[in-house]
Amino acid sequence: MLKLKLSLAAALALSVPDDADQQQFWNEWNTRYRSADQVAHLDPATIRRRDNALRWISELGLSRPRILDLGCSTGWLTAELAQFGEVVGTDISDASIREARERYPDIQFECGNFLKPDARKQVFDIVVSVDVLSCVADQPLFVDRIRRILRPGGYAYIATPNRFVYERRDDVAQLGPGQVRHWNYPGEVRRLFEDDGFVVRRFTTLLPEGHHGILRAVNSYKINNLLGRLVAPTAIERAKERFGLGQTIALLAQRGSDAGPPAPTTSHL
Repeated sequence: MLKLKLSLAAALALSVPDDADQQQFWNEWNTRYRSADQVAHLDPATIRRRDNALRWISELGLSRPRILDLGCSTGWLTAELAQFGEVVGTDISDASIREARERYPDIQFECGNFLKPDARKQVFDIVVSVDVLSCVADQPLFVDRIRRILRPGGYAYIATPNRFVYERRDDVAQLGPGQVRHWNYPGEVRRLFEDDGFVVRRFTTLLPEGHHGILRAVNSYKINNLLGRLVAPTAIERAKERFGLGQTIALLAQRGSDAGPPAPTTSHL
C-alpha cells in the first residue's frame, strides 16, 4: 500500500506543471482578464463571487481581522477586503504581484507558491481564496496549509468552480499550457475541509448555469419564463443554488474542533 501511494505521488508530481510554467500561464491570464481595464468592467459572474465573499465576511462581525487573499491576482479583491482590516495578498504570478503593488501601494503583496513551506510565521483571522482551489494539484495539502496559518477559530472562505455544472457547459476554454484544472463536486469541497478539522459554517452554490444534460432543461429560458409567472425569478435562482446547480461553490469554514455544530448540508452533488 505504501509503495502504491508513493507511485501515485510520483505520477502526480510528473503530471503537474512546474512553478515556472504555472507562473507564465497566470501572468498571461491575469494580463488578459484582470488588468486595470478588465477589473473596471468585471463580468456578472465575477461580481457575484466578489459580492458574496464580501457579504459573508462582513456578516462575521470581526473587529479588524488579519486577512490573507490567497491567489490575489492583481489585487482587485484584496483592495476590497482592506475595508475589514489588515490584508495581505499572495499569488504565484510575479507580473500580477508587481501590478498589484503599483495599484495598491498601501497593501502588502507577496509572490510565491503557497504549497511550498517557507519561513513566514504569519497567522491570519480569515483566509479568502476565490477561484484557486481548482488550480491546485494537491488539494488536501492546500487546505491543510490554510488551516496551519489560521488562528484557532479563524475562518476560510472558498469559492471554486462546480464540476457538476462545468462539465455541462459549452463555453469552457481548453486547458492551457502550465494550467492545473481540478474541478470538484460540492460534496468533495465540503469533505476536504471537514476531513482537515474545519467546521463548515455556510455552504451554497452561486449562479445557475449549464447547457447540457439535465441542466439544459433546468436552465431553459422557456421553462424558467413559465415558472417566473408563478414564482419570483430570484426565488427560482436561489432554489437552484441551494440544490447545488450554481456554477460556483461557496464555503465558509471555521478552524477548530470547538467551533460548534456544522451548517446543514445544502447539496447532495
